[in-house]
Amino acid sequence: MLLVGALLAMPLAAQNSSDLYVIPVASHTSGQFGTQWMSDLAIQNTQSSPLTVQLIFIESGEGNPNNIFPVTTTNTTGAVTIPAGGSVLLKDVLNGYRGFSSTVGSLIVGGDKPFALTSRSYSMTPAGNTIGQTVPPAANFIDNTVGVTNNQTAIAYLPGLINNAQFRTNIGFVAGNGSTNGQPMSVQVTVRNAAGSAVGTRAFTIPGGAFTHVQFSISSVAPASLDIAGAEVTITQGSGAVVPYASVVDNGSADAVFILGQFPANAPAAGKTAVSSVFRDLFIRMTQ
Repeated sequence: MLLVGALLAMPLAAQNSSDLYVIPVASHTSGQFGTQWMSDLAIQNTQSSPLTVQLIFIESGEGNPNNIFPVTTTNTTGAVTIPAGGSVLLKDVLNGYRGFSSTVGSLIVGGDKPFALTSRSYSMTPAGNTIGQTVPPAANFIDNTVGVTNNQTAIAYLPGLINNAQFRTNIGFVAGNGSTNGQPMSVQVTVRNAAGSAVGTRAFTIPGGAFTHVQFSISSVAPASLDIAGAEVTITQGSGAVVPYASVVDNGSADAVFILGQFPANAPAAGKTAVSSVFRDLFIRMTQ
């Protein structure tokens, strides 16, 4: 059974958070063709009283066991308070994160009352002009820790991928291993061409209890030129939750399109919701 979960307004323990959001990717880093990428975070308080939200960050990279920290940067100290009915914009939110000059990963943002959130990933020219893409909070994810899940049918799809002379595609995901006995979790990414043929597969291992964010070129999965393709993301072994995404970037202008993993309506059990205890428990543990 495929479990599709909403990470918006996730019911956490009341004393910790009543609203939790996952921004699948955020960065302050140099990119290809002279681009410099950064992320802004916009938070709107829907309450009639001030609201404090907390931010934690899952650093990108495989095999990194110590990769989760509060977001302490030049623009925030791990928490931000928004006036009643007001909004806050955290510009280049990861600038100065832990003293790093470059960082990529995933943000988790939570508060003790509901709020609204969005983010933007963009590149800035030396003249100060920007071009980028909206990165919304994840609305769908694979989570096989809630109920009985058939890993063969629990698939997230990434449509509209291009990798040729004009466009490049990056694929990524943030995943948490929900194992209680230390067993590893395996995540597989398969790329299919326009004819539906599998042209490349790549597997990732998330150690027991660990959280991983990875971002990689589609060329590392399927080296052939692709004018149009799609990818499938599955958990092939173990227990946990995965939020997949892709970004298709124009090589000339750096204009980009962000794609969240999708679950078509004809997928098994589509439309059901599930609370991801994997991301919930991580947030509670890091903010207590």
